[in-house]
Amino acid sequence: MGQPAHSNSMGLDRHPFIARLSRVMKLSAAELEHLAKIVDSEREIKKRKDLVVDGYEFRNLCFVKDGYAMRYKLLRSGKRQILNVILPGDVVGFPASFFDRSIYSVIALTDLKITVCSIELYTQLCLQHPQFGLALGWLAMQEAATYAEHIVDIGRRTPVERVAHFLLEIHSRLAAVGRADKDGFLLPVSQEVMADVLGLSVPHLNRVMQQLRSEKLIKSRERYLEILEAPALQTLAQFQPVALEPIPLEAKRTKFKAAPDDPASVGKIKV
Repeated sequence: MGQPAHSNSMGLDRHPFIARLSRVMKLSAAELEHLAKIVDSEREIKKRKDLVVDGYEFRNLCFVKDGYAMRYKLLRSGKRQILNVILPGDVVGFPASFFDRSIYSVIALTDLKITVCSIELYTQLCLQHPQFGLALGWLAMQEAATYAEHIVDIGRRTPVERVAHFLLEIHSRLAAVGRADKDGFLLPVSQEVMADVLGLSVPHLNRVMQQLRSEKLIKSRERYLEILEAPALQTLAQFQPVALEPIPLEAKRTKFKAAPDDPASVGKIKV
């Protein structure tokens, strides 16, 4: 998986995964230190290098610091289905590390920088500090919602709606970890990958992108994509921006008053 670059104990607070985590729970300096202690290393993965291989054991959680990857399934026929694009702040090994072997593959779309910890160490951290387990569960719910939208994309959205929704989703996810401008973002993803994600042919994707440009909804130059009319693009895609609610770690327990005795229950044994 590449060679360790250096310890990541210093500067973990600037990691996009921490930015993502901080949106659902407040991290104290002590909690950040607990997490830093289980990080094994920072590693660099070259473009087109597999991180996870379908059918093989994978027992790490890798937090993406820089770069893009994709999670995909390769069928016996040679056909490939891309499940999602992995961005800075995302977790590689999610869900691979929770099964006896991976059921998907992950490949780097660009050069990657990741910080790594074993699933065993993260589990020990969760046993000692349960809020980290809650946080991972919260992020899993976010990923589940993203996958659900991808199912709607393929099953019900028109090609232009799919492309618009994909661009807005990527912008939203990057903005959440401070990796996007207000109206634009870097998209170093090939048209072949985008087409596979959206279930389109490359020529069809090209036509749709040209349509969005001609309608003055987006503008692109090299790998940078600018959203010119966000409200109109959101209406077209039926895109509804949603944010995870923070984990209610400090919620007060609600005191319930006992209900009055039900006459019908008189004489019955209470258990």
